[in-house]
Amino acid sequence: MASNPAAATAAPVLSPPPLLPPPRNGGYWRQPPGNVAFSSETSGLGRHGKLSALLEPAVAEGRHSRVKEQQQLLLQQQGWGPLERRAPEDENRQGSPPTTAAGFRDQKENGTSWSRAGGEESNSSIGPVNGARQLADVLSWDNRRGKEGRANSHPSGEGSVQRLGKQRIGKHRDEKLPWRSGLSAQGTQLFNSIAELEPSQTPDSFLDEVNQTLSLHDLLCMIKTFGNDGRWQKALQVFTWMRKHERLKPDEPTIASMLRILGREMQLQTAIEIFESLKGEGYGLNVYSYTSLISAYARSGRSQEALALFDRMKEEGCKPNLVTYNVVIDIYGKRGRSWQKIQGLLTELRSQGFRPDRYSYNTMISACVREALCKEARAIFEEMKEAGVSPDKVTYNALLDVYGKAGWHREASKVLKQMEIAGCPPNIVTYNELLSAYGKAGLHEEALALKQQMMDKGIEPDVFTYTSLLFGYSSAGQDKLAMETYSEMCACGCKPNLFTFNSLIDMFGKKKMFTEMLQIFDDLRESGCSPDVVTWNSMLGAYGRNGLYEEVATVFKNMKKAGCKPEKDTFNILIDAYGRCGSSEQAVGIYHGMQRAGCKPDIATFNALLAAFAREGRWESAEDLVTEMQKKGFEPNEVSYASMLHAYSNGGQLVRLRRKVEEVQALYDGKLESVLLKTLVLVYSKCNLLEEAESAFTELQKGGYTPDLNAYNAMITVYGKRGRVDKATDLLETLKTNGIAADLVTYNVVMSMYGREGMYRKAEEVLREMQETGIKPNMITYNTLIFAYTKHGRMEDAARIFLEMVDAGLKPNMFTYNSFVSSYANLGMYAEAMNVLRYMKRNGCKPEELTYRALLDAYCKMGKFRQANQILQWIRDTDPSVDRAALKRLSSRVEAWGVDLGLLSGFEVVFSDFGEQLDLGAFSST
Repeated sequence: MASNPAAATAAPVLSPPPLLPPPRNGGYWRQPPGNVAFSSETSGLGRHGKLSALLEPAVAEGRHSRVKEQQQLLLQQQGWGPLERRAPEDENRQGSPPTTAAGFRDQKENGTSWSRAGGEESNSSIGPVNGARQLADVLSWDNRRGKEGRANSHPSGEGSVQRLGKQRIGKHRDEKLPWRSGLSAQGTQLFNSIAELEPSQTPDSFLDEVNQTLSLHDLLCMIKTFGNDGRWQKALQVFTWMRKHERLKPDEPTIASMLRILGREMQLQTAIEIFESLKGEGYGLNVYSYTSLISAYARSGRSQEALALFDRMKEEGCKPNLVTYNVVIDIYGKRGRSWQKIQGLLTELRSQGFRPDRYSYNTMISACVREALCKEARAIFEEMKEAGVSPDKVTYNALLDVYGKAGWHREASKVLKQMEIAGCPPNIVTYNELLSAYGKAGLHEEALALKQQMMDKGIEPDVFTYTSLLFGYSSAGQDKLAMETYSEMCACGCKPNLFTFNSLIDMFGKKKMFTEMLQIFDDLRESGCSPDVVTWNSMLGAYGRNGLYEEVATVFKNMKKAGCKPEKDTFNILIDAYGRCGSSEQAVGIYHGMQRAGCKPDIATFNALLAAFAREGRWESAEDLVTEMQKKGFEPNEVSYASMLHAYSNGGQLVRLRRKVEEVQALYDGKLESVLLKTLVLVYSKCNLLEEAESAFTELQKGGYTPDLNAYNAMITVYGKRGRVDKATDLLETLKTNGIAADLVTYNVVMSMYGREGMYRKAEEVLREMQETGIKPNMITYNTLIFAYTKHGRMEDAARIFLEMVDAGLKPNMFTYNSFVSSYANLGMYAEAMNVLRYMKRNGCKPEELTYRALLDAYCKMGKFRQANQILQWIRDTDPSVDRAALKRLSSRVEAWGVDLGLLSGFEVVFSDFGEQLDLGAFSST
């Protein structure tokens, strides 16, 4: 782990990590097929691969497509994909609008554009990495379109969304378009003339020439055609011209169409201005205009204002229609935790004489996806059939998505059979949803069998099929199966998308396989994809969780250089990462930086910062932060209180700890949830409070919660400290019985207990058992065993373990050397103690005050006060790193052992006890 730098208030700009030798045998990585081969230039660079070499090309690509990515980011964050879809008010209610997260995907040849609930399809069946939103197909689509050539597309203007697979009209017209067929001969000629104008030119002169013969119908058709083509500016120019001419003032259908177009093109502010100005001019705005603006608010992520407009329209006497209710139901569905509101809307629309249509039912089932409300979704599905509304593929796929999210794989399988019985053959989306459900449930064999069943029916796997399988494997930590799927995917010519790469990056990051993670990042870049905020967040989280400070700083710096704007999740990850690196000041700097960037902190932000303070025992700072978060409207939750307890524990504030525990118990009426009960076990163990720790551990089990490995480790630790070896070994057996695998911390704790009790042979047996299970010992492991041997005078055994540690590539630290110096000196082996001092200096480890203190204590215990005084003189002469204050403390310690410095005057010191003459430098008599 990188050393902790000085405190600062902003994110650091650090140099890349130093180079180390490449992993033996190339590490785990197996080269995929040639069409996706990784760059051989970066496979073995750097501590975990040379970050700068890999990240810089992505930075350059990011700069090139920055504007487009930010535009697509806004769309995807608010639930709208790149595929152009009609808003709810445009749908034919007798049809099947793709409202659900399992809605429909573009099954065109490219097979890569998908969108989201509320008019689009969602990737929620696969799920986001670390909780973050995916921009996978938005970005892969954008890169693909860039390669196909932007020169052939009609200028769409700032803020418009290019639509995949749609023909341009004007120069490249499609005579079969419904709006085209409605134009008169004069309208067609006028449309072609306006279409040829440059973006800076207005159509006023053309329109003025035919003012007297123009019809409202032709103008409406033109506005709709331009809007359908993505050229909202030309539609707005025609609409603005109409407002200036009394005979052709926009009527209600025209106004509604214009508002709908602006909402679809994310031009919300323009839509609001038109709506309010028309009301001010006395235009009669009907339900369609209100519904269009409500939908525009929803598309821009301003759901609260959309709902406020819904209430306003009812107050102004404009009655919502079924389409309005469907839009509002969809808004509540996306917000989450709104099932009661949705039920209330359903009751309200029925009281107004409306009957829910297929769109209504599909939207309500889709609303269940976010919170995995399986029972509610099933009830809506049954009600839909009882009402005589036939489910379609969208309905079944939505139901599959709900079951998949909740892990109800058996119910998901039944849905597939129901579809076939109902004469609604499953499509690729259906199979992909079910594959995702199997993957989340860990049913890998069933997933592979389903994939084969799908292929037997002539449905070829697409990028979502493979990514669903891959995500299931990666979530389960099955990196080999994930990579086999990835290789198969590439071999059959199915191009991975950004979500595929992000899943692999996240998987390797969680498994601490940083070289492989960076190789996937390099492959992402070579594929033509651009890293999105999820990519960067996954890498930041991987390094941050492991305390790799320099790598975190390097990734963040390159993320900003690539033009990828950090979002709230990014800042929260950074705060957590710097907290884990032991740099709470840096975490505070990120906290202030996110506010300067206009990103408001949430409860996760405050909890990450509280955790950073807690790790350093900064309980006063933690208390101040709780006060600040309450002022900002956030009440502490269980995670917040857990961090406060850790802060008091690490800060040695036992009284405050007990007081806070009483406060929390009173707040929750004595019924603490698992998070707080586990925290109590940890903090009581840390404070060596055995009875309290046992009580919390028992309460955890009585509450029906299964103690996790951290809780077991904490209890084993406190038993070990109290010498209760029997209790500790019983817990170890319970651990194995419950199928919980011991980790490195467990083994280290057990070794420490055995060493403390003088059972050093048993401690070494634990080391060998750990190695047999494949867990690699760390510095703490070897130091624990070395300390156990040296404490009991087993210096040869300690030296043997020391050499094993060095052979394992671990560099001895101060604790290692201090154990040897102290033990050799206490055994009267002064020559060996001095040799250790020389050795550690030669190997770049300067003795600290504690090292010298151990040596001086040993001399004083043996009554060798003159030699102790000469050691002091030697330290003063040979070690300039020991300052005057430290020398004074050491001298005072010798005096405390009964040395009177004045009595040493005139004595010649001969170190006959050493068995050899040691050259400590010239000792001058005083």
